[in-house]
Amino acid sequence: MVRLDAVTRPGGAHIALKPAPLLRCAFAESVAVWLRDEAAARVEKLGAALSAVETYDSYDCRGRNRVPGARLSEHAKGNAVDLRSFLLADGRVVTLTDVTVAKDFRDDLRESACRRFSTVLGPGSDGAHESHIHVDLIERRGGYRMCQWDVRTPPPKEVADDVPLPTPRPNIDRPTGSGKM
Repeated sequence: MVRLDAVTRPGGAHIALKPAPLLRCAFAESVAVWLRDEAAARVEKLGAALSAVETYDSYDCRGRNRVPGARLSEHAKGNAVDLRSFLLADGRVVTLTDVTVAKDFRDDLRESACRRFSTVLGPGSDGAHESHIHVDLIERRGGYRMCQWDVRTPPPKEVADDVPLPTPRPNIDRPTGSGKM
């Protein structure tokens, strides 16, 4: 097992991982190569370099989705990491499940991750992966791969949102008294 603190890019720049995940060696190498060679190049299309990756969960001896009695999670083997967001050199934070982030960027990142890892889970896979992206290298029979990350778009704008409401009527002070008019 190794703690993956940062990935060095060509030219010497570093991509920090926060918090640094604890991973088995072969998986750490795969994550590092993907970040360095694939994810960083895609992030640059957004106009800034990838400076850090915010992780959510890595090595944790537990069952799948934290369900007692469930099969052992790839996290328990140091063979999985959950990714929450990318931090860009210009200070922007790109949350991987944010529907307001450019869809073509997220589609391209999803395709890249699904080629690299045997499992990619995100929004649409199950309720446990709505806020982050899970990647792992589980070995399945027949080389089966699982890519379940719905790259969502913002909900359609309601027509009523575009219809202006009338201005409020002014309050009219009515005289109080006997109630006769």
